[in-house]
Amino acid sequence: MDIKDFGFQGDDFLPSRVTEEIDLVDEKGNNYQWEVFYSFSQMGNDYLVFLPSTEQEFQFVNVEMDDPDSDVPGYIVMRIGQDESGEEILEEILDEDELEEIREYVEDEIGLVGQFLNREE
Repeated sequence: MDIKDFGFQGDDFLPSRVTEEIDLVDEKGNNYQWEVFYSFSQMGNDYLVFLPSTEQEFQFVNVEMDDPDSDVPGYIVMRIGQDESGEEILEEILDEDELEEIREYVEDEIGLVGQFLNREE
């Protein structure tokens, strides 16, 4: 996976509303197609925010929302990293403090995600 595939250029990795979809394969070989909802840089890392599109994908939500009007329970944030060979990969965020900082940043930047989604419809 290459950042160029998401429509980003050079070091210009500013918050944006992206409508790209990517195919992901989990460790069990299951395929998922996720929409890249938002991208940003924070704390020296690059992140992508995905919205689950099926109930099967709700299991991957790592940031929950308290919006009763939303059709999704939350969103998925993953860090862009590199594997041993230098290829870009998506990394699960396991550190709760990092995840909380990311949640606060996303909500500050775009408001509550559920409200943003309702305006887009």
